Amino acid sequence: MEELKASVVAVCAVSGAICAVENLIAGTGLKTQMRLLMSLVLMLTVITPFVRGGIDIELPEAGDFGVDIGWSQEIYREELARQTAENVCEVLRGQIEAAGVSCGEISAEVNISEDMSISISRVTVSAEDFDAAAEIVRSCLGSGTEVCNGDT
Repeated sequence: MEELKASVVAVCAVSGAICAVENLIAGTGLKTQMRLLMSLVLMLTVITPFVRGGIDIELPEAGDFGVDIGWSQEIYREELARQTAENVCEVLRGQIEAAGVSCGEISAEVNISEDMSISISRVTVSAEDFDAAAEIVRSCLGSGTEVCNGDT
């Protein structure tokens, strides 16, 4: 870690020197040659620690920061279930209304398993013609989907 800090300081120092030299020789004919020379010095300063093998960059484990990965997974699953239910309801609403059935409230019960499989076990529909809406829902999601009347 100390060598990484030293390398960063060296790169900053060389960059400052490049800026100073470019300002000093701005009006002379040596500008291009000095810029090339200073660029080579900067490149060597950046590459040297890696060539020597002195810098070993390792990213810390997530557990080092006290982050509970399981907690994050649970939040992810909940948000995935919420977003999936919302998308399913919008698609079903479009299908039901396209069939000419006036549709009110639609809600879907979405389950996310440990292997991230998505299943829709129940859909609640409030519609003018519930039987037609239920048939459309079953044709979209499968005949095993439980469709409940939201008007009762």
